[in-house]
Amino acid sequence: MSIDQPNATRREFLKNTGRIAGTTALAGVMIPRVHAAEDNTIQLALIGCGSRGTGAVTDAVGTKAGPVKLAAMADIFPARIELSCQDLKRALGARFAVPAKDRQFIGFDAYRKAVDCLKPGDVAILTTPPAFRWPHFSYAIEKGINVFMEKPTTVDGPTTNKMLALADLSVKKNLKVGVGLMARPGIERVGNHYRSEP
Repeated sequence: MSIDQPNATRREFLKNTGRIAGTTALAGVMIPRVHAAEDNTIQLALIGCGSRGTGAVTDAVGTKAGPVKLAAMADIFPARIELSCQDLKRALGARFAVPAKDRQFIGFDAYRKAVDCLKPGDVAILTTPPAFRWPHFSYAIEKGINVFMEKPTTVDGPTTNKMLALADLSVKKNLKVGVGLMARPGIERVGNHYRSEP
């Protein structure tokens, strides 16, 4: 169903925009590697295994731009990883490449272990609460990993400054960074302002 159709529901609209955001985040990463013997598969690490993270992986793996597979998962709650694994195994099939427990990391340092499973050019998907975003983003940049993160990215001035500095560093390192955004139907742009449609 097109989002332009008047009877499109909000849920369908958000589902479609989430899929577009996930695919767009990976679009800049899908550059063919030059050596034929090299593996062209883009590996993903999911950091934050709640429902939004699980959905973001499904969206990312659904891209037609190249081979993508989930290679590592991290969360502070074991039950979240378990539920996410069940859903993703069904949804991804062979593209679910997270061996039982070998690449499922639990705890506050789990994000480091998940990112360490990737190689430069792969993608970390950050879907944890915003309080953890800047340390996760910082570590991914340090390792040369591209990032897709969900909104919100920050909730206060000091961490906003940290995130802006990290964004500048990611540009200097030529990394691709995408952020999921929320678009609300019924909002119209008028000049430089937005207003709700009646």
